[in-house]
Amino acid sequence: MAVKKLSENQVKTYLEMIVEHGEEGLYRRAIGMGIMRYASNVKHPEVELLDLSEAFFIAYRRGEEEILFSIGKALRRAAHTLYRKLVKDDNKEINNRFLNVVR
Repeated sequence: MAVKKLSENQVKTYLEMIVEHGEEGLYRRAIGMGIMRYASNVKHPEVELLDLSEAFFIAYRRGEEEILFSIGKALRRAAHTLYRKLVKDDNKEINNRFLNVVR
């Protein structure tokens, strides 16, 4: 699996968003963004969010900036939440990259 490369503009946008709204605000906005992308006929917005979170985790490992880890964590959490909602509402197929059983 190839990991998506982050552009400087993406990093800047998400850094501004987490500074302004915090980790919880970024999480909520990411869910909203995913729902809007799904409504505009993007098949798997949850996979896009998960790939983006992986890219932030890789950037964190390279640069060791704690805020990049926080962005990746919020995006991963949003991807899993969006996935569970879409599976529940639309009977989407099960994807092994996501948590399927949550207690």
